[in-house]
Amino acid sequence: MSEQDPWITRAEELKTQMEALLVAQLEEYEQMTVKLEQWKQNPGGSWLTEQDYQPWQEALRKLEAAQRDFDAHISSRVKK
Repeated sequence: MSEQDPWITRAEELKTQMEALLVAQLEEYEQMTVKLEQWKQNPGGSWLTEQDYQPWQEALRKLEAAQRDFDAHISSRVKK
């Protein structure tokens, strides 16, 4: 049995990483949506705090970094 091309292996690793980050981002989004719906019910209540949006921003940063790594890997492939 032949070994898989290391380039394909790395691309699959990066794809898996991006998928995991997308799932985490979706979960954060769903939590934020629930919180926003609660805030709509109480218009006189407090607004967003750094604690509320910090996890969302961190998830976006990680996703952007993973996308950059994936794009760099794709662009580094030697074309035949």
